[in-house]
Amino acid sequence: MGRARALAVWGTGSGVGKSFLAAALLRHFRRLGLKAAPFKAQNMSNHARVVAGGEMASAQWLQALAAGAEPDPRMNPILVKPFGEGGSQVVVLGRVDPGLSRLPWKERKAHLLAPVREALEGLLGEYDLLVLEGAGSPVERNLWPDLPNLQVAAWAGARALLVADVDQGGSLAALFGTWALLGEHRKRLLGFVFNKFRGDLSLLEPAYALLEGWTGVPVLGTLPLLPLELPEEDGFRHRPKEGEGPKVALLRYPHAANLDEFWALGELVRLVHARTPEEAEGADLLILPGSRLPARDLPWLRAFLPLLRRHLEAGRPVLAVCGGAEMLSEALVDEEGVEAQGVFPGLGLLPFRVRMEREKTVRRTRVRFGGLQGFWGRLNGLEATGYEIHHGQGLPLLHQEGPLLATWLHGLLEDPGVQRALFGREARGLEEALEGAADALEAHLDLPALHRALGLVGGVHPAPRPQAPDPPPAPGLVLLLGGARSGKSRQAQRLAGPFATLIATAEARDGEMAERIARHRAERPPTWETLEEPLDLVGALARAQHPVVVVDCLTLWVSNLLERGLDPLAEAGRFLKAAQESGKRVILVSNEVGMGIVPANPLARRYRDLLGEVNRLAAEAAQEAYLLVAGRLLPL
Repeated sequence: MGRARALAVWGTGSGVGKSFLAAALLRHFRRLGLKAAPFKAQNMSNHARVVAGGEMASAQWLQALAAGAEPDPRMNPILVKPFGEGGSQVVVLGRVDPGLSRLPWKERKAHLLAPVREALEGLLGEYDLLVLEGAGSPVERNLWPDLPNLQVAAWAGARALLVADVDQGGSLAALFGTWALLGEHRKRLLGFVFNKFRGDLSLLEPAYALLEGWTGVPVLGTLPLLPLELPEEDGFRHRPKEGEGPKVALLRYPHAANLDEFWALGELVRLVHARTPEEAEGADLLILPGSRLPARDLPWLRAFLPLLRRHLEAGRPVLAVCGGAEMLSEALVDEEGVEAQGVFPGLGLLPFRVRMEREKTVRRTRVRFGGLQGFWGRLNGLEATGYEIHHGQGLPLLHQEGPLLATWLHGLLEDPGVQRALFGREARGLEEALEGAADALEAHLDLPALHRALGLVGGVHPAPRPQAPDPPPAPGLVLLLGGARSGKSRQAQRLAGPFATLIATAEARDGEMAERIARHRAERPPTWETLEEPLDLVGALARAQHPVVVVDCLTLWVSNLLERGLDPLAEAGRFLKAAQESGKRVILVSNEVGMGIVPANPLARRYRDLLGEVNRLAAEAAQEAYLLVAGRLLPL
């Protein structure tokens, strides 16, 4: 395997959608049959997942799932977990590095270059394509030379997309300003992307021409603000959607961590992120999430103690996870200053003392529920897998104290069985959300232009040939009619999907036609098979390797038959019979010629009449027929 291609996803700032766009792109590339993987050199986040080899940022874990790749700490070689204003913990290739964690910020970089380069080069040698998510903005010139954006892109020889958040406002200025400050790095940009748009797109579209005119860089499109529930890299930016059902209050203390594990609740319940006791009043369930710095969050949480006591006395359930459970203990003891040196009295709702140890527990853990009572008794008999990330010791893995359930385990509410037991139904799941993200990408962005810029056109798959997804498409005929340049070929491509055989009937008899054929070839997905056959559609259909076949187009085919003295109606009948018996889904593209003026010469009139008759025969045999008018699809 050669060195992978690389695509960098840069943003005009934090929170503009880099992580989401990277995940959607990776799912799209997976659909194309590419062996793809994510990479983010350095991520600052308190949201982490446990994988083989240690811990990695939740964003790259999710992106690995989108790509169908095994999550690997090399995909996020440096994870910085901030301690608020007072420092941070540095995780290198999945493991905490105490020495680096103690160094001042500016002195760390020299120690980060080698592990980042090593991880990047290893992945470039194992995959077809890497999607490199940047950090923040690539033009913070006070921080240049920039490691996670520009240096990594240079090492990988990456092309880049630049994304802006329309919902924040100022996206046109942000894109142009970032381009202007990129200086010599502008050459990597292959396109701009607007994200999180809502409203009248015609108000934004004039910005496309302005940007391209100013910069020479095209706009690939605009993604709408999508109602998808995915784990957020930065939970403090997350705005949960308005759900229905019982009210669940998630207590949002200043150093709350691993909030991404509660993504499913936005679909299952009426979720409130409570920053004050008043916001949590009346909740059916209170959740205390993890904390990166429990000792510092304790003073904040004490204001909730009366609410917690009233809630528990009323028999209402409370879930305390990891750092949330630590704060409910009798005391936090941190004699060595692992997180914050000292002895800190807890809220006393759990009969345990927690001691901070330098050795961090990082592991996947499976639990079987039993002996639970009340609300939590619904879990008895279930098994679920979670993950542990904690310095604290002294709590049981799982402990019930009246309506309070305390656990070290993160991720329990992501388990479909737990969701059904507690809330009566399960969330649609990450796979469906990732599919929705890729669908949006393919509907709203000019991905053929992206393919061309990355050199994906013509196939990049050494072996084996990508197989069509299961289940196979329903067999039958689909007819797409339309005028010239109405969008027939592009619509056929959308209907066919990423795995199809194209039977191309055009012949390059002059320079203009040769250029037209080359342009169409470049716009096809790299996973398509192309059979160039101007006459024998029956033979080409028999040779097609994919269960979906596109014939583009009948218009030229009829012309080719006439020139060779063959009967188009007889040939059409033979082909339509073969198509119906093939068990394949056959999409026929043809020009609608019955609405124009009568041609001036007999040959042209004969050609028009024959093509009209072939179209009629195809429509009679087809299960679906459509007319394309100015790019709009009208079912017949």
